[in-house]
Amino acid sequence: MSRFKSIDDVWAFLDAIPMFQKSGTSAANFSLDAIRSFCEKLGNPQNNFPSIHVAGTNGKGTTCYLLEKIYADAGFKTGLFTSPHLTRYNERVRVGQKEISDAELLEFFQVAEDLFNEIKLSYFEISTVLAFWFFAYQEVDIAIIETGLGGRLDSTNIINPEISVITSIGLDHQNVLGDTLEEIAREKAGIIKETKPVVIGDVSGTALSEIRKIAQQKKSEVLLSKELKPEWDLSVITLKKEEIAFKTKFREAVNKWNVAIVWKVVHELQERFPVEEKSVVFSIESFEGAPGRFEKIHPTYEWYFSGSHNTQALESSLSAVEAMKPRAETVLVFSAMKDKLSPELMKFFEGFRQTYFIEQEGERAAKWVDIKELIDARLLTEERKEIILKELKTELVIFMGSFYFYPIVKRWTTNVS
Repeated sequence: MSRFKSIDDVWAFLDAIPMFQKSGTSAANFSLDAIRSFCEKLGNPQNNFPSIHVAGTNGKGTTCYLLEKIYADAGFKTGLFTSPHLTRYNERVRVGQKEISDAELLEFFQVAEDLFNEIKLSYFEISTVLAFWFFAYQEVDIAIIETGLGGRLDSTNIINPEISVITSIGLDHQNVLGDTLEEIAREKAGIIKETKPVVIGDVSGTALSEIRKIAQQKKSEVLLSKELKPEWDLSVITLKKEEIAFKTKFREAVNKWNVAIVWKVVHELQERFPVEEKSVVFSIESFEGAPGRFEKIHPTYEWYFSGSHNTQALESSLSAVEAMKPRAETVLVFSAMKDKLSPELMKFFEGFRQTYFIEQEGERAAKWVDIKELIDARLLTEERKEIILKELKTELVIFMGSFYFYPIVKRWTTNVS
């Protein structure tokens, strides 16, 4: 008899497995052996649908959601795999822009139950196999697959995509990927496949040289988004080389790179996956943004959430804030992981009119005792949240620090009227 009788059994099974967002590298498996073996016994579902593989320090989530929208709007049956989930596990796997249902999740765990007993997978590996199985089962026309961490040894890297994407290279997760941009670039470039093209976003210098070197070894054509000469002017993104402008709903200038990337991808895949230019323009201009990426978190108040947690992303988000109001007139509510408490990152949380810190649960989460000596802030607790949030109704407030912070913010702000 199956141990997965209901969706609650699935949640109990997953909850017992360490998760990277809470536990750090101890939850990861930096080898492809287990997932290859598991997928082989499952019939190699990852080989049964065309895909786009997206890696990068920043921008990969937005790029993935935007590609999903472009192809879905054009009539293709899309698959989308992203991580981490923000409020519920089902977000990680979507078909036709709809999350996998609890019933479909349960079916997968029942199908794969014997394999779970035979081969031990990490939390992320399970999520990856689930996506592969579901996309094959649903016979998607094209799937957009986001890497979890790095590229070369990422669980998603057993696919053979039509095209690969590297959105950006920055310093993040150095304990896993390396201490230099060159080392990180090599890890990300691990997703490049033999003879398949790769689109490069905001990457230059020695990092770009490393990617070019690996692409050359694999006879992969390098397509540079910067050749499109993307520009930003108050949400209007222009690709100067194409002489085309998009009136977008983005608030961060960095999104000019995401638009340039998807433009390159769509044009490169045009023969197999044709999309009319006017359809691409419509999709980009009507795109509401990816969840948690400078998202307006409240329908009435000027409250925004950004999952930014590294230098590049924080610079981008804070530039967007300061385009609306000076930092000295803005309120910051933040949380952080212990491994993100470097002086270089903490400086981004200075200079606000008022700063609040919220503690999270989990081994990786920074606590008030870690923060109070580093920055001038006040502790915002569950007990005081209603009083404080009501005081902030007329303020420009930016919630930031990590994607793991999102469900707390969502829960706390939803009922503020």
